[in-house]
Amino acid sequence: MIGTEKFESQSGEEPDSESERLLTELKFGLLSCGLRIGEDARHLMEFAKKPIRTRSGTSGGLDVELPYSVFVNAPVAETSGAYSLGVSNGQFVIVDHNGTSFPARLLRAPEYYADKTLDACEDMVRVGQMCSPDRFCYGMTGATCSLWAADDRCRFCSIGLNYQADASSSKTKYLMQVLRRAVNDASHPAKHVLLGGGTPLGDDMGACLASELTRQIKQEFDISIYVMICAPLRNEYIDQLYDSGVDELGMNVEFWSQQAWETYIPGKHRRIGKQRYLKALEHAVMRFGRINTRSIIIAGLEPLDNTLEGIKFFASMGVMPIISPFRPLRGTELEHHPTLSVGQYLQLYEAATNVCAPYDIPLGPTCVGCQNNTLAMPFGSHYHTYFVQPRNEGQTEPYYRQPARKSSADLAGPAN
Repeated sequence: MIGTEKFESQSGEEPDSESERLLTELKFGLLSCGLRIGEDARHLMEFAKKPIRTRSGTSGGLDVELPYSVFVNAPVAETSGAYSLGVSNGQFVIVDHNGTSFPARLLRAPEYYADKTLDACEDMVRVGQMCSPDRFCYGMTGATCSLWAADDRCRFCSIGLNYQADASSSKTKYLMQVLRRAVNDASHPAKHVLLGGGTPLGDDMGACLASELTRQIKQEFDISIYVMICAPLRNEYIDQLYDSGVDELGMNVEFWSQQAWETYIPGKHRRIGKQRYLKALEHAVMRFGRINTRSIIIAGLEPLDNTLEGIKFFASMGVMPIISPFRPLRGTELEHHPTLSVGQYLQLYEAATNVCAPYDIPLGPTCVGCQNNTLAMPFGSHYHTYFVQPRNEGQTEPYYRQPARKSSADLAGPAN
């Protein structure tokens, strides 16, 4: 990462309450308002991991690390200008609307992003991307989705606009080749895998392909695999995912109110329905367990009371809720829709934390780096980082470990 020679700090260190409050406000402010890149910073960003269209949506911004292992994917195309990235004393800083500066560092682009596949026919970055500091993401459908027709598409989604940046679904032959490079990347190696993307045709909603790819990956690596798909229409497909070795399963309800389902995800409403999602999640908890079963709910397009009701229901089921702030994307029907304010995000976060606490369910994700686009903070015993080891060495411990904390004092160092 850039400007990080002195970024390491004492293992297990946690911020004091005031530092935690400031970091939470800063992260949620960046998710709400975006980040304007100053000219002084732009000149020093040669090696930074730039936003790419194939990871548009909640992973389509600039990846920034703040003190104490707080990661944020800050929108840069959709920004109000309240926060800016600059350089002070040779290091990157984020300046808020009050003129207060916060130390920061930018993630480097993975080395494989600049390379082609061995047959020189495809850019590796089009095959799989790092959507957090340590998670390799593979879109099983490429830039396609069976729900992309105008009457069916999710109103906030831009997957069908990503065809120039994303490889087609026929590029599965390159998956292992690119994953090997990602796992061995010198900058920030992949330590777990997300299999997701658009929704293919069929009652399995992509479960069959995800199961096949999981077996292929697990033959070579002991690596945690998270599958994110629409709820299959029959539970047998969830069983198939579990039997293939999938570690974590996400089926994203996205909204709680009936009106939001009809308005924002009409294709999913007609083809699957909210009740099928809840039945599928209930079955998944039986197979994958609490917390390993999770569901994203989008904050900012339905009344927050509805969002909070859904979060509480998930926690009562043993499903880990993940709060994804709505991000207005260029080219979508909602590109001009306002986001929630920082204050609203903070209120929702506090209320959601309180309703989940009696069930001992954290706000997800539990992976510290993958919190970069969610209303979650990496403090507490539930949160961790992942690791990977070659399959032939055998798995000797869980896939995850508690992260080392990094304080603002450790951010000194040159910006490039």
